[in-house]
Amino acid sequence: MDLNRAKSVEGFEKGLRRLGWLSAYSRQILMTRHLLRNLSEISYPDEIPRAISGEFALNLFRCAITILAGVNRETQQFSSPYDPPNRPETHHLAFTRKERIFSTSIASGMPEIHFHVGPDDGFGLENSTEVSFEDGLFSFEIHAVAKNVGLTTKALADRRAEALRNEKLWRGVSSRNQTYALKFFENWYEWAGKNGAFWREWYQGFLDGKPLEWELQRRVALIDDVIWKAGPEAVAEEIEKVRAKYYLEKHIDALEVELRKVPINRHGIGGNMPPEPLDDVPIAQELIIVLRPLEDLKNEISKELPDPTQLQNIIEALTAALNTGLAWCLKKVDLMVDTTIKWAIPAGGTGYFALNPEKLEAVIAAAKNLLGVL
Repeated sequence: MDLNRAKSVEGFEKGLRRLGWLSAYSRQILMTRHLLRNLSEISYPDEIPRAISGEFALNLFRCAITILAGVNRETQQFSSPYDPPNRPETHHLAFTRKERIFSTSIASGMPEIHFHVGPDDGFGLENSTEVSFEDGLFSFEIHAVAKNVGLTTKALADRRAEALRNEKLWRGVSSRNQTYALKFFENWYEWAGKNGAFWREWYQGFLDGKPLEWELQRRVALIDDVIWKAGPEAVAEEIEKVRAKYYLEKHIDALEVELRKVPINRHGIGGNMPPEPLDDVPIAQELIIVLRPLEDLKNEISKELPDPTQLQNIIEALTAALNTGLAWCLKKVDLMVDTTIKWAIPAGGTGYFALNPEKLEAVIAAAKNLLGVL
């Protein structure tokens, strides 16, 4: 189905009925994208009771990130029931099937969406005799995912829906509602202050078709339920810890990849000590001064609650190793950046880090960042 046909009331109704044929996973991804495009309907705080606007928004964000990051496939925190059961006219996103969050429907004979603020409260938009551009996009994506999919080939739809997560929400087409949806984030940011910063960046990723890394999103989605219920400030603080640890781990991985490339220098392994293995790869002896605190760092951040004092000690050890390498470089002003000479370094000289400090500096900076948010 092309986008023009999907923008008819009949096309929307066919799309909504076909949505019921898909697996819960595909259905939830499609519904979540529709939710994110329709934030335009709550772009002004006055349309939401002021006392619950922050918690309401956070509930929407949690639902979306849990589904799109794939966490919901295991936890099944959010469901997608539909009414009536003898083929759907209304689809819902709900928390454990009971607490409805968002719905899209043709039950009234016309397309409509509805946000559920509480068990008996909410607001929505009935499109009268028209299908909105967002409704048309929703129908178009349903048909694209469901094309040639039957009862035995739903896995094909799941793969298509998974790929769809990286597509721009508006597929590169300008829409007034996209501007209004961003207005929602501006208004919520006004309410939440710095506690809304992550979510604004998160949403922009979907607008650009460049979502935040899925592993980072998965970790945010897995934040403990107690913290989510504590409100935007508690969630924002935890997200900063999650992000800091995630990026520190990435910098450690990058450094270790680099270390695996370092051969034992041509003078041997430096004295009588054997080379230190890193996943069974021999490492030049002069790098032990870095390997030991690096291993300590990995062990510390693997804990649920890293010890700030221990983390500070490790940062100091890594910084000392870096400074040793830089001091060594100053003494060797005539050092040529020739591969043969580059590795002809006395044991303990940490000459490698004199020539290649960037990845170790990145690890130190990321560790300091984590220490600052603990």
